[in-house]
Amino acid sequence: MNVYLSSTYLDLRRYRKAIALALRKAQYQVTMMEEYAARDEMVEFACQGDVVRCDAYVGVFAWRYGYVPKSKGNLKRVSVTELEYAAAKRKKIPALLFLLKDEAKWPNNLKDRNLERIRKLRAKLKSRCAAYFADEKGLALEVLAALRVLESTRFAKQLEAIDVIQKAQDLGPSYLINIQKKLGALSDAPLIEFQIGPIPWWNTRLYLVAALAQDLGGAREFVFVDTQRRFLTMAPPTEIRKRLAQRWPALEKAYATFRNEAATIGAVERDLWRYPMAVAASFEKEERIAKEDVTALDLERTLGIARDAETVEVGDKGQLFLQREILGRTAPFTALIRKDRLEGLVEREELARKVADKALAQLA
Repeated sequence: MNVYLSSTYLDLRRYRKAIALALRKAQYQVTMMEEYAARDEMVEFACQGDVVRCDAYVGVFAWRYGYVPKSKGNLKRVSVTELEYAAAKRKKIPALLFLLKDEAKWPNNLKDRNLERIRKLRAKLKSRCAAYFADEKGLALEVLAALRVLESTRFAKQLEAIDVIQKAQDLGPSYLINIQKKLGALSDAPLIEFQIGPIPWWNTRLYLVAALAQDLGGAREFVFVDTQRRFLTMAPPTEIRKRLAQRWPALEKAYATFRNEAATIGAVERDLWRYPMAVAASFEKEERIAKEDVTALDLERTLGIARDAETVEVGDKGQLFLQREILGRTAPFTALIRKDRLEGLVEREELARKVADKALAQLA
């Protein structure tokens, strides 16, 4: 992983050196401006270009706003440091932010005379839930922990095929143009996101997706959120399918009938329109009459779906604290919650491997 290290230089020189040393011992690549070879580019453009070529951005901020280029392309008079952060945000590169604690002792000669701009920037970064530091060693450890958690974080995908299966009242031939070649994504997305509401999920369609995911392989977990992306639960498609079949046994018969008629995986996409007819035959009434809506409460209470994830609130207690919290859990995944919204899912075993591997690399 290539990490871009961003900060003002004169006040944070020792901190930058400590971070770079720790990261390189842990076998990360580090890009930092003081190591640039001479090149015919204005510094603000060179730095932004390097940011977008990296896998992660680490921003460290104390009490200096930094150098403000006076070029024509910088009409808002933004510092190079803030331009680097903006480049990472614009390109959606993971940004890990570290702020000197407000109460930390800091030499006056390493602060701006006018603190207005740096205070404004720090306030903006705090709203992004930055971590905090007071010394070099603590900062280096926090950055390492943040990168390990980041590398172990997974994001559930919203698939177009899932959207079509949910919203289409009928899966007739007219919908085939929307579904063909999209079902293959079920085998490529390990984590698939499902939104419960405002459009309800029919039990018949949720079973269909779970069964198809199991047959196609690849999808490890279904992740359920509500309309505000609050985390509800997470379970493998085999668990979803089993619980739905226990509650509505006719679903299993309906899917078996459908799969017998679409004898090969390739025929599933072509013959998906047959599924509502198989449901009608199994339930002895049309799907839109036989179906029942699956609500957020049904997922764990009515269906008894076993949750594969525990939740951790991502606050301002630090990345080392977060890492320990995740490793101390027993569930396969930890859902990272920030301001009630799902931010990502950390695979506990993957994080444990990352921590062990990086520790061994530093000892080598």
